[in-house]
Amino acid sequence: MAAWLLLLVPLLHPSPTWSLSHSVPVQQVSTAKTLTGDELLRIGEVHDHQRHFPETLTYYQLALSTFREHQQARGMATALVKIAQVYERQGKIQDADLALQEALPLFARSSDRTAHARALLVRGRVSARLGRLDNARTSFSQAITLFERAHDRQGWNESLVQLGLLDVGDGVTEPGLSLLQQARQDARTRQDRGQQLAAVVALGNAHWLLNRADAARQFYDEGLHLAEVERNMTIEAMLRLRLAQLDGEDERLTEGIELGKRALLLSQTLRDAATEAATLSLLADLYRKMGRNAEAEESEQRALSIYRSRQILVHGAR
Repeated sequence: MAAWLLLLVPLLHPSPTWSLSHSVPVQQVSTAKTLTGDELLRIGEVHDHQRHFPETLTYYQLALSTFREHQQARGMATALVKIAQVYERQGKIQDADLALQEALPLFARSSDRTAHARALLVRGRVSARLGRLDNARTSFSQAITLFERAHDRQGWNESLVQLGLLDVGDGVTEPGLSLLQQARQDARTRQDRGQQLAAVVALGNAHWLLNRADAARQFYDEGLHLAEVERNMTIEAMLRLRLAQLDGEDERLTEGIELGKRALLLSQTLRDAATEAATLSLLADLYRKMGRNAEAEESEQRALSIYRSRQILVHGAR
């Protein structure tokens, strides 16, 4: 559960790190030798935004090779972290860790505190998913310090959320909750609704993890309002699913089903198969509790169909 919580911020902020200011048309790999490392990174970012992971990695790796050839340490470090982020989103955590191990010493010798801090933030998430909680805590703490020195309030806030979630998941409950509340208040003061949403949902997840259902519901309700205002359908779908689960536990089955139906529609609109399958599975449980067995069976079969399809895509040749 704690590892899942640490994926919150990448979900809320999906844009590639260090997005470059100018865009260039997507070109074929065969012309890559005519492009600079920065241009190759930009092309990779286009594919990254479109979630074309194989193409993204191809261009980021070409950029890395170009930077190596010209001995450009800053470019090498940037490309390595971008590669690590793609591996992280794909669940290839060991590969992400290897890329970060090479990148961080390069950043440590540079004067770019913000870029170094963002690399540490990624390393903290990766270390947590590998179960290296002390390393993760150190990385998040170092990121907080560097962001503060660079006067990067957004990065500082994001690091607070990650460290707070790590603490709560590791049993350091009150300090962790305090960090999350600090992040929430900071975002509210700056009127940064995106980061306020991240902090509020993190607080909901933290209380969910602590089996404090009433507090979790309070923060999820607040987060749902913010997600609707921000038109963040991804987070809205996740929150409606969570609230439907809480309603199911409280035997508020009708309310849970209505929330589940909306989450299902959002996940289908987003083509988010994982959330769609999870929502269908929950709806099957809720329908069965109400004695609506035909609807329960239909939802269950639809969920199984999605799970089987995703298993084929994961294991099949792509």
